[in-house]
Amino acid sequence: MKNMQAYFDSEFIRISYNETTSVVVNAWKTPPSSDEFKIGMENLLEAIKHFKIGKILSDTTYMGAIHPDDQHWTATDWYHRAAKVGFSHNAIVVPPDVFTEMSVKEILDQIENTSVTTSFFQTVEDATAWIQQFILYI
Repeated sequence: MKNMQAYFDSEFIRISYNETTSVVVNAWKTPPSSDEFKIGMENLLEAIKHFKIGKILSDTTYMGAIHPDDQHWTATDWYHRAAKVGFSHNAIVVPPDVFTEMSVKEILDQIENTSVTTSFFQTVEDATAWIQQFILYI
């Protein structure tokens, strides 16, 4: 993809920065184990800090269902740490697989007092169009 700066790339997730849209993009490549999920999420948090940007496009097309313990960790730990460093908007691409979509939505249902604006999409193009409306061009 044009204007993408790689940040972290593994067998299970790719995290990059879109210089054109000022958005951190994470794409799960395969269903992660619990450890891999946390590694991916921690690297996503570091990318938010590194690029000093709070807008994320999360492509969960190939992620699969998230274990309930990992859902709970994301909702009660990761999300709050991410919000503290500026995480503000999340465009989530969900696959036709209802189990992945349910896993992601269950995380959001567990989060209390979040200021992160989140929306769900079927395509990366639709997610990009939505998140771009929150980009401040100077």
